Amino acid sequence: MSKVCRILAAGDWDADGIVATALITYSQEKLGKYPLECQAVVDKTPVDPDRVKYLLSNLPGNYDLVVFLDLPFNDTIRNICIMLREHFGVKKIMYVDHHITSVQRIKEIEAIADTVLVDYRSPTSTLVYKELVSKGVSIHQRLKSFVEVVEYMDTGKRVPSNYIKLFELTKMFSKALTVERDEKLWVKIIDWLASPAPLPMPLDEKLWEKVKTSIEQRDKEISEKAVELAVAAVKIGDLRFVDARNAWKKRGVTALASRVSSILKSPVALLANTNRDYSLLVLKASNGRAYRIAKFLVGEGVALDIAGHPNLAIVRVPRNINKDELIQYLYKGVYYAS
Repeated sequence: MSKVCRILAAGDWDADGIVATALITYSQEKLGKYPLECQAVVDKTPVDPDRVKYLLSNLPGNYDLVVFLDLPFNDTIRNICIMLREHFGVKKIMYVDHHITSVQRIKEIEAIADTVLVDYRSPTSTLVYKELVSKGVSIHQRLKSFVEVVEYMDTGKRVPSNYIKLFELTKMFSKALTVERDEKLWVKIIDWLASPAPLPMPLDEKLWEKVKTSIEQRDKEISEKAVELAVAAVKIGDLRFVDARNAWKKRGVTALASRVSSILKSPVALLANTNRDYSLLVLKASNGRAYRIAKFLVGEGVALDIAGHPNLAIVRVPRNINKDELIQYLYKGVYYAS
C-alpha cells in the first residue's frame, strides 16, 4: 500500500488565499498530483501576517510538506520556516505569494523553501493555477472560474456579465470571513470550492442572515465615515491625503481607503492608527503608482516597509509621524511616481 502523505496548507483569509488553498486541496487530495505525487491528507489552516506567529502553537510534527499561500513574507515567517524543519520534522516547504514584501525578499524565501512561486503581477491563486497547468494538472471548471474571478477582483478590471454571480458569491465569502473570522467556515468554503461534485452551500441560511446583517452595518459605517473623511481630504497633485488617525480605530482600513478613493474618484493616501507602535499609510493608486510612492517613502526613511500590492500599497510609518512633514514627502513621492 502506497504511503499517504501529510500536507499543511496555511493560507490567507481573503478570496485569493481561499481559492489558492482550494487549488492545492483539489490537486493534492482529489488527484494526488501536486505539490507531491502521492495520496495525501491536506490539513488546512487560515493565517494572516499578525496571527501567523501562533501557527506552531498546536502543530503536530512530521508533515511531508507545508505550503504558505498569499502571505507577505516577514521575519516571523522566516523563523517559523526554520523551526518547522529543525524542530517539527517538516520535510519540504513551499511558498506562493504576490505581495511586494515577498518579491523584495525572494532571496531569503529561496534560502529556506524548496518551491518558491513569487510574482507581484498575478494573484496567488493564479500563480498556483498556472503552475498546475504547467504540470499537466486539469482543474474542474467551477474552481477555474473562481480563479478568474479573483484575478478580476485583484486587478480592478471590469467583471464580465457571465461572472457577476460568481463575483458576488466570492465577495460574500470574503465578507463573511471578515465578519466571522471562523476557522471552520474557512475550511468549509475551501472544501466546497475544491470539490468537483455539487455540495450544499457552506453558508447556511441562519448564518448567512447573521453575516449579512453584520456586513450591511459595517459597509454603512465605512461609507458614512468615508464621506466624512473625503470632505477633509488634502489635495497633493492628483492624490488626496486623508488623516483618519482620530476618526477610525477599527479593522477595514484598506476598505475605507478604497471607498474614499471611489468617492473622490482619485488616488488616495489614508493614514490610520493601529493598536501597535506604528501607524499605517494606505496608498490607493492605479498602474503601480501606489507601490512607487511607497517605495519612495521607504527610500526617504519615512516608511518602515511595504506590504500590499502595486495598486494598493500598505506601509508602516512611525506612530507619532508629523502630518505636515508626511504631506511634504507625499508631494515629492507623487512627483517621483509620475
